[in-house]
Amino acid sequence: MYKTDLGTTVNVIPLNQNTIPLGIQSNINNLAQYRVLFDTQQHIYRMSPGDILSIQLWNYPEIAPPSTTISSDQTAQAYGYPVDQEGYIQLPLIGQYKAEGKTLSQINKDVKHLFSRYLKNPDVLVRVVSYQGKRYSVQGNVTKGGQYYLSDQPVSLYAALGMAGGVTATGDSTSISLVRNGQTYNLNTVALEKAGFSLNQLLIQPNDTVYVNTKADNKIYLMGEAGKNQALPMRDQGMSLADVIGEGLGLDPGSANSSKVYVVRTDPKQRSTAIYHLNLSNIGDFGLATQFAMQRNDIVYIDATGLTRWQRVVNQIIPFSSTLYTLQQLGKD
Repeated sequence: MYKTDLGTTVNVIPLNQNTIPLGIQSNINNLAQYRVLFDTQQHIYRMSPGDILSIQLWNYPEIAPPSTTISSDQTAQAYGYPVDQEGYIQLPLIGQYKAEGKTLSQINKDVKHLFSRYLKNPDVLVRVVSYQGKRYSVQGNVTKGGQYYLSDQPVSLYAALGMAGGVTATGDSTSISLVRNGQTYNLNTVALEKAGFSLNQLLIQPNDTVYVNTKADNKIYLMGEAGKNQALPMRDQGMSLADVIGEGLGLDPGSANSSKVYVVRTDPKQRSTAIYHLNLSNIGDFGLATQFAMQRNDIVYIDATGLTRWQRVVNQIIPFSSTLYTLQQLGKD
């Protein structure tokens, strides 16, 4: 391990059967953070500021008229008893009632008991007219990005994307970021599904942010002595190092040094870079290239042979020498 002149910490790792990194799917199986996401269950909904309730007294409609929802072409507005920022609703006869943090069944029980102090055998029904207390956000490459509200029905990650109109043509449905409680989880949806984690079981929680990344950010870069240098879009099912070399038309037979194939992988969080060195001079080791799973923004670099480097240096020197010789001859003339 060493540091570059620009301060980047670099770790050079010779690739063999013992050092080859696990693929994304294997890593997911061993990461507890993903299991925590999928083990989170939907709890019984508890009221929050912003929710709007309906209180109906069947025998006393004049005291608590039925609440309604009025819809127009643009919006739907609910009328009822809103839970204020301090968690209270204002009830007729009763006055303030603390609804925040309570379930709907608990509120029904409490309100019936409170009305029984003033009314004979009150038949009370409390419903939620509009859930507006617990929000989540869907952003990025979706049709209708914005804020959405949770209700008493669970919302999976796939359902949240559906409510936002689905992923756009520029979006990468295999690369989704979930921000929860200040921590970002980068979800490779294909690898998760293959590992047995159904995204229909990943339930959205209050204040979650779902961000769909763009396909333009999901590339692998092939440089050096390949048949074709290019930026390759990552396939939905993932790619191996052999796939990348194949897409680049293989190693250049005239200039490539097959013993010096490198994969440069950067970890922005740790501000470090790992350089994996693969020697492909032995055809028996080509299987390692098929086992090495690529990650987005990896750089594959194929070094040149010593002779190729020398020829390039000579080609740079010879034109300069020829020009210098011509000038000297002109000076003599």
